[in-house]
Amino acid sequence: MSLSKIHPWWIVFAAASILAYSMGVRLALGLLVPDISQGLGVSVAEISLGFAIQNLLWGAVSPVAGMMAELYGTAKVLLAGALLYAAGLVAAAVAQSGWLFFVGNALLIGVGVGATTFPIVLAAVGKRFPAHQRTLALGIASAGGSLGQFLYALLLGSYAPGNGWADTFMLFAATTVLILAMIFLLKDDKAVTASVNEPRQSIFDWQAIGEAFRLREYQLLNIGFFVCGFHIAFISVHMSGFVAFCGLMPAVASDSLALIGLMNIFGVILIGWAGDRWHKPWLLVLIYWLRACLIMMLLVLPKTESLLYIFSGLMGMLWLSTVPLTSGAVAQLFGTKNLASLFGIVMFSHQIGAFFGSWWAGLTFEWYGSYDVALMVSAALGLLAAAVHLPMTPQRMNAVSVSG
Repeated sequence: MSLSKIHPWWIVFAAASILAYSMGVRLALGLLVPDISQGLGVSVAEISLGFAIQNLLWGAVSPVAGMMAELYGTAKVLLAGALLYAAGLVAAAVAQSGWLFFVGNALLIGVGVGATTFPIVLAAVGKRFPAHQRTLALGIASAGGSLGQFLYALLLGSYAPGNGWADTFMLFAATTVLILAMIFLLKDDKAVTASVNEPRQSIFDWQAIGEAFRLREYQLLNIGFFVCGFHIAFISVHMSGFVAFCGLMPAVASDSLALIGLMNIFGVILIGWAGDRWHKPWLLVLIYWLRACLIMMLLVLPKTESLLYIFSGLMGMLWLSTVPLTSGAVAQLFGTKNLASLFGIVMFSHQIGAFFGSWWAGLTFEWYGSYDVALMVSAALGLLAAAVHLPMTPQRMNAVSVSG
C-alpha cells in the first residue's frame, strides 16, 4: 500500500506502537540491574557501564540509521533494527558470563534501539503533517514510548520476581512481533508536506550537517538534549538502586517507572498540543526548570514511598515531553526532508548524556555510598538546559528558518 494512501493518523499509530516496544523494553530493563549483577557476579558499576555503552551506541547509530532510512526506506531500517534488537535480548538472556551479556545488552540492543527509535519513526510522522499540526502528531507518536514504558514496567514487575531476569529478557524478545507487524505502515513514498514556504534542504550531505552546526540554535538544541539524556538514563537505570538504598520495597521501583510512563502519556500529548500554539524553546525552558526543581525535591526531602510516587507522577509529565518540542524545533529550522538524520544527530547528543547519566551515576554511588552527588549534578544540568534555550527567541527562530 502506498504511504500517501494511508491516513496520516495510521502512521502515528504505527510510530507509537514501534516506540512502545523500542523504548518500553529499553527503559524497563534498567530495573533488572541488581538481579543481573547478582546472577552474573558482575558489579553494579560494570553493569551500569554496559548500559551506558548501549546508550552511547544507539545514539551513534541514530543519525546513520536516519540517513539510511532517507536513502533506502524506513521499513528496511526498522526491520533490520528489530531483528538485531531481538537477537540482543536473546543473547543477553542466555549469557553465562559478563562478556556475552555485554555483547547482547550493550552492542546488539544498542544498535537495535538506534535503528528503531525516535528519529526514524518521527521523521515518517513529521512528513505527513502540516506545520500547525506537526508537534501534536509528534507528541502523540512519542507517547507510544511512554505507554510502552508503563506496560513493560508493569509486565516486568509481575513476571521477573517469579521467573528471573533471563526469562524476562526472553519474554521481551518475543514481543518483537509487535514492531514487525507495524513496519508495513511506514513504507516510504512521496512525503506529503504542508507548507510550500517550509525551508528545505535539497539532498542530505555533509555540507548540510555543517550548515546545521553553524546555527547557534542547533548547537543549543544539542546541549539541551544532552541534559535530557542524562536525566532519563540516570533515573531509569538507577531507580531500582535508589529505591534499595532508601530501604524501600523493590516493587516501588517498577511501580515508579510505570507511573512515570503512564503520566507521560498525558504530558507528551499535552506538550505536543502546546507546541503547536506556543514557542517551543520556551516550553523547553519550563520543562528543564521543573525537572531541576523535582530532582532537588528528591535530594532534600525524606525518602519515603509517597515521595517516590509524587516525584514519579510529576516527573512523568515532563519525561519525554522534550522529544516533540526538540524534533519540532529541528523541523522548524530545516524542514522535514532530512529530519531523520538531523534529529538523529541531536539524539546522539542525547545519548552521550545518557552514557554519563548511566555510568557516572553508578560510579559516584560506589565512590560516595549515596546518590546525592548525582542528584545535585542532575539538578544543576537541568538549570543549564533551561538557560540555553532562552536565547532561542521567536524572532531569531523565524529569521533563521526563513533564511534556511
